[in-house]
Amino acid sequence: MAVLRFRTPGLPLPVEALLARVLPAADARERARLLGAGALGTARVSGTDWRPGDVLRDPARRLAPGTPCRLAVAHAPALEAALSDVWQVLAPGLPWRAGELPGGVGFVRVEERAGIARYRVEGGSGPLSGAAVAEALAAAGAPPLGDLERGGVAIEAGLQVHPGEKLPPGAWPAEPVFAPDLETGDPRAGLAVSAATGKALARGHPWVVRDPETGDVDRFRPGALVRVRASGAGADRELRVRVESGSPGEPVAARVWARGDARRESVEDRVVAALGRRAALRRSPSDPHGSDAFRLIHGEADGLPGLALDRLGPLLRALVSARCAEPLVERALDCARAVLRDELGTDPPTLVVTRLRRPPRGRLEGVRLARGPAPALDARGGLFVRERGLRFAVDPGLLTPERPRPGTGLFLDQRENRARVAARVAWRAGRGGPGGRYLNLFAHTGAFSVALLAAGASEVVSVDLSAAYLRWLERNLEANGLAGEGHRAVRSDGRRHLEGLDPADPAARFDGIVLDPPTAAAAGRRFWSVRGELETLAVRALAQLAPGGWLLLSRNDRRAAKVGEAWPEELTRRARVPLARIEPAPPGPDFPRRRGFPEGEPFRAWLLSRA
Repeated sequence: MAVLRFRTPGLPLPVEALLARVLPAADARERARLLGAGALGTARVSGTDWRPGDVLRDPARRLAPGTPCRLAVAHAPALEAALSDVWQVLAPGLPWRAGELPGGVGFVRVEERAGIARYRVEGGSGPLSGAAVAEALAAAGAPPLGDLERGGVAIEAGLQVHPGEKLPPGAWPAEPVFAPDLETGDPRAGLAVSAATGKALARGHPWVVRDPETGDVDRFRPGALVRVRASGAGADRELRVRVESGSPGEPVAARVWARGDARRESVEDRVVAALGRRAALRRSPSDPHGSDAFRLIHGEADGLPGLALDRLGPLLRALVSARCAEPLVERALDCARAVLRDELGTDPPTLVVTRLRRPPRGRLEGVRLARGPAPALDARGGLFVRERGLRFAVDPGLLTPERPRPGTGLFLDQRENRARVAARVAWRAGRGGPGGRYLNLFAHTGAFSVALLAAGASEVVSVDLSAAYLRWLERNLEANGLAGEGHRAVRSDGRRHLEGLDPADPAARFDGIVLDPPTAAAAGRRFWSVRGELETLAVRALAQLAPGGWLLLSRNDRRAAKVGEAWPEELTRRARVPLARIEPAPPGPDFPRRRGFPEGEPFRAWLLSRA
């Protein structure tokens, strides 16, 4: 006995018609027998888990669009048994244009229509079976259309996994595949949430986090706009959200789009407003001491959930961190490029980076050039941007599009903190004394080190375990004419380096320490975790400060926003170091904070000044 798992298409369908579609070889008597035996029922879906729901016995009952179903049959329909070098598949669109999934299943998106993509699939090391192709795509959140075993939509045209270079005629479905939403004509489209979730949303939190009462989002296309239907009192009945469908294991089911009259705000309205709030930064590149690297759109805080947009010198870089943002990207880019025409020209290079929190396993093309000509890159695949007149090398990622966590090599959210510590150094150097001695732990590509030296530091020690990052740091120093005796690079784990310093030795003291570690990292046999080790490291760093010195302490793990303002004081008590003052050190205005949404804060940071 086999159990099929599939969804109804995007239109209401009677049970009798669904069975005829799923079992075309069965006659009316056999279909009636299956219904009488309770073989067909709805399913309750949680990620890849399909549990039994209601038993369906009435052949005239009409099923809602996108209903998940289970059907017990004697034998499952067989996929194409033959091997083929190339396959053509129709499946829900993935957010990546190309990639390779486990099992050597390589895919390239050839075209897309209404959220359904045609993929050209081939094996990396030889021919593939149709079952291997379907299994890989289903595991990635895109079961082929008509795949009745893995959660595919039971379209009338049947299974759309075909060997060869061409799709057969009539393969594209003539009927809607996804359930209609508010934007595609169903004013009743909604998502059920629990009373607790409804209250959290009413208080201002912008995410629907899954719980046992959260409705099924996978019947909708990614980014579909639906109303929230919350049980109990205290929920906002005018709340509309965009769903995170097609993301197995993603804890966020949907993200808030509009409340009340805000439904009249378009994507374009929100982009224009976000760019207007950065007017001062946008004028900055014309200043010799200005910046041309900053954030233009910051996701939920700017009303565009899951979507960020950065300027990096001559190019724009969109970051998609949620599937609900997919239908927003093209409109947002059209608008942003139009507004920025006088600043970046009529056709600036525009990249789209897809970086989901829980991507499927495999190698995925996360960076692509979406608009404009390819930017002029050097032999390393990078280019230089300016920050307060300093030059920094960044990597847009075009030469390594399959990098799992594509970054640029410059954390734009720490720009204001680089300015804060540089101002302290400049004040000290301006008083006629030595510029001071500073330690940059977990130095990364050395942006803090460059800022300190440019401000007049006498000596900066940069510590990082990555030889590649230290070479990048040296490149940044050279670009600013700062390479020389005032800087010393140390390739080491930041913890080991700090543990090797003697707090009692005045020669091992520093006038300032930057402690901005990664959330987690492997360091040989030792694993680094902010949650488990930052406090101990911060206490050690405080002990190494010279009188009057400062510590920039930054925390970027998911618990950072829940850390109270008293946390730095607790650290100083443990370190038994007298402090003159503790100041918050938040990111700049291009990374605004949304009230009631601590998850949207890039980090929490403080400047601790020793007495």
